[in-house]
Amino acid sequence: MKQMTVELVKEIKEAEATADRIVRDAKQAARRKLKEAKEEGEAIVEKAAAEAGEKAEALIGKAREEAKAEVEPLNAEQKQEIARLQSLAADRMPEAVSLLVDKVVKHDAHH
Repeated sequence: MKQMTVELVKEIKEAEATADRIVRDAKQAARRKLKEAKEEGEAIVEKAAAEAGEKAEALIGKAREEAKAEVEPLNAEQKQEIARLQSLAADRMPEAVSLLVDKVVKHDAHH
């Protein structure tokens, strides 16, 4: 009977040791899984941020190209208008010089 009690106590201690080992291993596995999940989540966030940055750069580039496409015709129109105004001014230059000469001559004649 004493032998059975000793063996029963031994089996209980072994079972407790096994249970402790199982709990310890489960906790370690849970910590490892948590760490892996955290690292995976961080990697997903980094990847998403990188993709968002790339998309933003692409959108900015597209917006610049569209703005350039809109501005180029305006610049061409402005250049044409400048050339037209310069031509008009050049055509009227002799008349303006003549008026100035007349005013200077009249002004000097009165003095």
